[in-house]
Amino acid sequence: MRSVRTPLPSSDHRRPFSPKRALASELLVLTDVVLSAPAVVFRAKGRPPQVRRELAKLMRDHTDCLILASMIDPVADGVHLAGFDHYPKVYRGIIGRSCHGLDEVRQAELEGVDYVTVSPIFETESKPGYGPALGLGGLGRIARQAHVPVYALGGIDVGRVAACRDAGAAGVAVQGAVARSSHPQDTIAALLDEWHTG
Repeated sequence: MRSVRTPLPSSDHRRPFSPKRALASELLVLTDVVLSAPAVVFRAKGRPPQVRRELAKLMRDHTDCLILASMIDPVADGVHLAGFDHYPKVYRGIIGRSCHGLDEVRQAELEGVDYVTVSPIFETESKPGYGPALGLGGLGRIARQAHVPVYALGGIDVGRVAACRDAGAAGVAVQGAVARSSHPQDTIAALLDEWHTG
């Protein structure tokens, strides 16, 4: 199922959140390789734009919701912005942003994002030393005060998904758990299963 794109308001680049613009899954997989998942933030930032575009085209057939990290392209349903990326003033796709605390989430909401990832929730092998872990308590405080869906990121693996859901996250975003797995599709299925039944 592809996400539905809605037009921007006429005079303001900030858009109110609409369920039609929401991600199609509780699991957002951050990846540098082509794999099958319900919703993907395709990174591969170290590659030239043309190579990223070609890889994104390959990814298109493997996901219902394709979001490109820090790159806008018609092949994708959206863009995921790093903290330092400028907000696109004219863009009709889904827009997400990486945040590391409530102040950044509030700023992202003012910009008009459709969702945020908040990290790190737990210590993470993918980005060690990337600020103190917020923990489930920090995640819960941010999720309760946010006006857009919050995806928990950082140290998320099987066994931690249900706790993030119970803390108030709209979903979880994973990178290392899938990247380190010898069977990434099984890991993706287990993460989704825990969200729904854990």
